[in-house]
Amino acid sequence: MSNSGYLLIADISGYTNFVKLHNLRNKPVVGKFLADNFEFHAEAIISDLLEVVIEMIEPVLKLNKLEGDAAFFYCDDNAIKNQADQILEAMDNANKAFNEKASKLVFVQACGCEPCLQSKNLKLKIVAHKGVFAIKKIRTFEELAGEDVILTHRMLKNNIESNEYWMVTDNFLKFLSPENKNKFSPIIQNLESFGQIKFNYLLLSSPEPKNSKIEKRSRMYNWFVQAAYFSSAKFRKKSVS
Repeated sequence: MSNSGYLLIADISGYTNFVKLHNLRNKPVVGKFLADNFEFHAEAIISDLLEVVIEMIEPVLKLNKLEGDAAFFYCDDNAIKNQADQILEAMDNANKAFNEKASKLVFVQACGCEPCLQSKNLKLKIVAHKGVFAIKKIRTFEELAGEDVILTHRMLKNNIESNEYWMVTDNFLKFLSPENKNKFSPIIQNLESFGQIKFNYLLLSSPEPKNSKIEKRSRMYNWFVQAAYFSSAKFRKKSVS
C-alpha cells in the first residue's frame, strides 16, 4: 500500500578530515587507541547535535531512522493547507537549535583531537520532498521504500558549494505559502538515475559557534569541562547498552 506524504533528511556535514582515522588504525597500539577515542568523541558530538534536531522536527514529522550523521523523517499528507509551511518552520527551528547546541559544545575544542577541533565546522543541511512511499514493517521496524525515497536521499548528492542549506523539490515548494516560496531560488541538478531535475534551494549562513563565557575561561578549565562531558557521554552509552 502506498502513502502520500512528506520526506525529509537532516544531515550534519563537516567532518571531512575525520577520514584520517583510517590511517591511525594502521599504526600499532597507540593508533588504535587514538582512533577509538576519536570515534567516541565524534559519536558523542554528533549524537547530541542530532538529538536537538530530532526534538525540533519530530512534532511535525516522524523519525524513521538514523543514517550515520543524518536523520530520515516522514509524515503522511494530512490534507491541512499549511502542512508544508509547518514543516518549513520545523526546519527553521531545527537549524536554530543545532547552532545553539553547537555553540554550547564549543568547549570540546579544548580536547585537541581531530573531531573536536573540526566540530566548529559542523553545519546542518536539510532536503525535503513530497511524494509517494511504501512502508514495510518488519517486527518493530519500519522501512520506507519507493522511487521518491531514493530521490530524497539522492538530493544530498548535489553540487551546491555549501554545507548549510535547504533544498526542496517543486512538489514540496508548490504547497508552501507565497511568502515561503519566495525564500527559495531555482537550481538544476543532475542526479544519478534521475537525470536533470529542477530543485529549489536556500543558502544559510550561520556564524562559527562561539561562546564568550567559555572563551574567557582558562584552557585548563575548558579541558576539565570537556573531560566531564565525554565521561558523562560514556556513562550514558553504557546505561543504554
